[in-house]
Amino acid sequence: MKKLFGAALLAACSAVLAQASNTAPTRTFTIEWICANGRALLVNAHPRRPREVAHVTYNGVRVSLHPKGPASEGRHVSDDGRVAWVSRGIEGQLSFEGLLAEPVACVRKTDIHNPEKK
Repeated sequence: MKKLFGAALLAACSAVLAQASNTAPTRTFTIEWICANGRALLVNAHPRRPREVAHVTYNGVRVSLHPKGPASEGRHVSDDGRVAWVSRGIEGQLSFEGLLAEPVACVRKTDIHNPEKK
Protein backbone atom coordinates (compact mmCIF):
# COMPACT_ATOMS: atom_id res chain seq x y z
CA MET A 1 0.00 0.00 0.00
CA LYS A 2 2.85 2.40 0.88
CA LYS A 3 4.56 1.68 -2.46
CA LEU A 4 1.33 2.42 -4.34
CA PHE A 5 0.80 5.67 -2.43
CA GLY A 6 4.46 6.67 -3.01
CA ALA A 7 4.18 5.96 -6.73
CA ALA A 8 0.95 7.97 -6.98
CA LEU A 9 2.51 10.87 -5.07
CA LEU A 10 5.58 10.80 -7.32
CA ALA A 11 3.40 10.78 -10.44
CA ALA A 12 1.34 13.71 -9.15
CA CYS A 13 4.46 15.74 -8.31
CA SER A 14 5.95 14.98 -11.72
CA ALA A 15 2.78 16.17 -13.44
CA VAL A 16 2.77 19.42 -11.44
CA LEU A 17 6.45 20.07 -12.19
CA ALA A 18 5.97 19.30 -15.89
CA GLN A 19 3.05 21.72 -16.06
CA ALA A 20 5.04 24.43 -14.27
CA SER A 21 7.96 24.01 -16.65
CA ASN A 22 5.62 24.40 -19.64
CA THR A 23 4.55 27.83 -18.40
CA ALA A 24 8.11 29.11 -18.11
CA PRO A 25 9.23 31.41 -20.93
CA THR A 26 11.08 29.42 -23.54
CA ARG A 27 12.66 32.40 -25.22
CA THR A 28 13.85 35.82 -24.26
CA PHE A 29 13.54 38.83 -26.51
CA THR A 30 16.35 40.77 -24.88
CA ILE A 31 19.37 41.36 -27.09
CA GLU A 32 22.63 42.67 -25.73
CA TRP A 33 24.47 45.29 -27.75
CA ILE A 34 27.96 46.67 -27.14
CA CYS A 35 28.33 50.37 -27.83
CA ALA A 36 31.39 52.17 -29.18
CA ASN A 37 32.01 53.64 -25.73
CA GLY A 38 32.32 50.10 -24.28
CA ARG A 39 29.00 50.13 -22.40
CA ALA A 40 26.34 47.47 -22.81
CA LEU A 41 22.85 48.22 -24.06
CA LEU A 42 19.96 45.81 -23.52
CA VAL A 43 17.09 46.03 -25.99
CA ASN A 44 13.92 44.13 -25.17
CA ALA A 45 11.57 43.94 -28.14
CA HIS A 46 9.57 41.28 -29.93
CA PRO A 47 11.42 40.51 -33.17
CA ARG A 48 8.27 39.74 -35.16
CA ARG A 49 6.22 42.64 -33.83
CA PRO A 50 8.15 45.80 -34.73
CA ARG A 51 5.16 48.04 -34.01
CA GLU A 52 5.06 47.16 -30.30
CA VAL A 53 6.65 49.04 -27.42
CA ALA A 54 10.32 48.22 -26.85
CA HIS A 55 12.44 48.74 -23.75
CA VAL A 56 16.09 49.76 -23.61
CA THR A 57 18.35 49.60 -20.59
CA TYR A 58 21.52 51.67 -20.71
CA ASN A 59 23.76 52.46 -17.76
CA GLY A 60 21.13 51.06 -15.38
CA VAL A 61 18.30 53.22 -16.74
CA ARG A 62 15.35 51.45 -18.39
CA VAL A 63 13.13 53.39 -20.79
CA SER A 64 10.04 52.41 -22.79
CA LEU A 65 10.21 53.32 -26.45
CA HIS A 66 7.44 53.50 -29.02
CA PRO A 67 7.89 52.83 -32.74
CA LYS A 68 8.12 55.95 -34.87
CA GLY A 69 7.89 56.03 -38.63
CA PRO A 70 7.77 52.99 -40.91
CA ALA A 71 8.59 49.63 -39.31
CA SER A 72 11.35 49.12 -41.87
CA GLU A 73 13.31 52.02 -40.33
CA GLY A 74 13.53 50.29 -36.94
CA ARG A 75 13.21 53.59 -35.08
CA HIS A 76 11.86 53.77 -31.51
CA VAL A 77 11.53 56.95 -29.44
CA SER A 78 10.56 57.64 -25.81
CA ASP A 79 7.40 59.60 -25.02
CA ASP A 80 9.42 62.67 -24.03
CA GLY A 81 11.73 62.38 -27.06
CA ARG A 82 14.90 62.22 -24.93
CA VAL A 83 15.78 58.64 -25.90
CA ALA A 84 15.90 57.22 -29.44
CA TRP A 85 17.04 53.82 -30.70
CA VAL A 86 17.49 53.02 -34.39
CA SER A 87 18.52 49.51 -35.37
CA ARG A 88 19.58 48.27 -38.79
CA GLY A 89 20.34 44.55 -38.65
CA ILE A 90 23.37 44.02 -36.42
CA GLU A 91 24.12 47.75 -36.06
CA GLY A 92 22.25 50.43 -34.17
CA GLN A 93 22.48 53.92 -32.81
CA LEU A 94 21.39 55.16 -29.38
CA SER A 95 20.64 58.77 -28.48
CA PHE A 96 20.09 59.28 -24.75
CA GLU A 97 19.75 62.90 -23.59
CA GLY A 98 21.26 63.31 -20.14
CA LEU A 99 23.47 60.21 -20.35
CA LEU A 100 25.16 60.66 -23.73
CA ALA A 101 26.65 63.87 -25.11
CA GLU A 102 26.13 62.58 -28.66
CA PRO A 103 24.58 59.47 -30.27
CA VAL A 104 26.63 56.30 -29.91
CA ALA A 105 26.92 53.42 -32.39
CA CYS A 106 26.28 49.90 -31.08
CA VAL A 107 26.81 46.38 -32.47
CA ARG A 108 24.84 43.28 -31.55
CA LYS A 109 26.97 41.37 -29.04
CA THR A 110 26.81 38.02 -30.81
CA ASP A 111 28.20 39.64 -33.95
CA ILE A 112 31.10 41.61 -32.46
CA HIS A 113 33.68 38.98 -33.37
CA ASN A 114 32.22 38.45 -36.83
CA PRO A 115 31.59 41.92 -38.33
CA GLU A 116 31.28 40.53 -41.87
CA LYS A 117 28.09 38.68 -40.91
CA LYS A 118 25.05 40.77 -41.80
